[in-house]
Amino acid sequence: MDQELIRKLAQKCGGYYIEDTGAGERSDPYASEISATIPGLTEEKYKEIRAYVQTALSNILRPEERTRSRDPIVRSKLKSIVMRGLLEKGLPLGESAAQVLVEELGNDLLGYGPIEPFFYDPEVTEIKASRDIVRIEKHGIERIAEGVRFRSEEHIRDVLERMLAPTGRKIDMANPKVNARLIDGSRMIAHIPPVAVHGAMFTIRRFRKDMTVDNLIKRNVMSLQVVDFLKAGVVSKQNIVISGGTSSGKTTVLNCVASFIPEEESIITIEDPAELQLQHTNVRSLEAKPATADNRIEITQRDLVVDALRMAPKRIIVGECRAGETFDMLQAMNTGHKGSLTTAHANSARHCTRRLVNMVQMAKMEIPYDGIVEQAADAVDIFIHVLKDRTGRRRLDHICEVAGVERSEGVLNVKLNTLWQYNPKTDTFDWVAEKFQRREAFIEEGGWVDCRA
Repeated sequence: MDQELIRKLAQKCGGYYIEDTGAGERSDPYASEISATIPGLTEEKYKEIRAYVQTALSNILRPEERTRSRDPIVRSKLKSIVMRGLLEKGLPLGESAAQVLVEELGNDLLGYGPIEPFFYDPEVTEIKASRDIVRIEKHGIERIAEGVRFRSEEHIRDVLERMLAPTGRKIDMANPKVNARLIDGSRMIAHIPPVAVHGAMFTIRRFRKDMTVDNLIKRNVMSLQVVDFLKAGVVSKQNIVISGGTSSGKTTVLNCVASFIPEEESIITIEDPAELQLQHTNVRSLEAKPATADNRIEITQRDLVVDALRMAPKRIIVGECRAGETFDMLQAMNTGHKGSLTTAHANSARHCTRRLVNMVQMAKMEIPYDGIVEQAADAVDIFIHVLKDRTGRRRLDHICEVAGVERSEGVLNVKLNTLWQYNPKTDTFDWVAEKFQRREAFIEEGGWVDCRA
């Protein structure tokens, strides 16, 4: 099989578009490329075989099979349809050319069209798509995927709806934005007009499945000494908040840190949408649901945190605190659910303390500001801050412990004591604290070996 031919054409994966030639005719660049590359397959014949395959697939495949574009059985059925179509249409193509058609038509008619290959590239961590431009991120660096685009607005909408179909979520004029977890665990946020001014667009955050603790150390996301410290913190049931900006690696770090929770301890995860991939056998997962036209009852993360408190978990993990659920999360941390974890968007650990206070205020519990600060200081033990630096590398930046509260210029704040700090000059993670309030708990309950000893 001509692998170079397959690579070039599969890169397009249905990503052709209809362009006005200015002469009243419509041309199809992708079909033209196929006809120029494969002897005996004209542009008209390609369109004809595509229509034949599309009709046959709708008649032969069961609904659940249409969402499994890479399933060997589905691909086998697709290949049989393509070969039968070529025979009926009098197009005796060779095995290599036929395989190219199977790949392209499978991606376009069953898969995710022009972005299909990126779902099978483990190095791709983000896909940002609009009708005319697709951008991908690899190794922390974003670039335009050259030659990859959707045929039309209808095409990108068709692919978008195909991605959403297995999730049970919808996007339409009544609900022009959606947050969803795709079948491979990726997280997608999508918008269509009228909120998307220039047409449908979506962003997909893909989570590497090889991001184990060992790999974090190999990639110098954090050091072995930091990992040992965090393991002791989890085992000794410290309440931990992981802060960071968008796409900084918060969820990856949370997955790895949670792997240190002893197997006998039950965990409940609460997310919107679900994306955690905990390396633990005792997990019950809850996912928030928005109100829809079919079901107007909204189930929020806050509702689920309240439910979780009645489900006898040893630990609660909220994938990301964004609003009023922060109040309930802090309540859980303060009332017997030690060792719980969550993440929050913030530019630093110190900024995260203020964000937590602001998010508790969203719960509208009429608690005085100082009372919220004191509650946050009582609930959280450790802040871990991660970021994506200028090179695109995601790494730990600093770890702080909560050391009570302090008043500055008349305003009460959570007091932090920085324990670990990344050193850009040496590319190392250094212990910088003179004192560590939780040292005995880390050593006696968590088995930590003090790095200064």
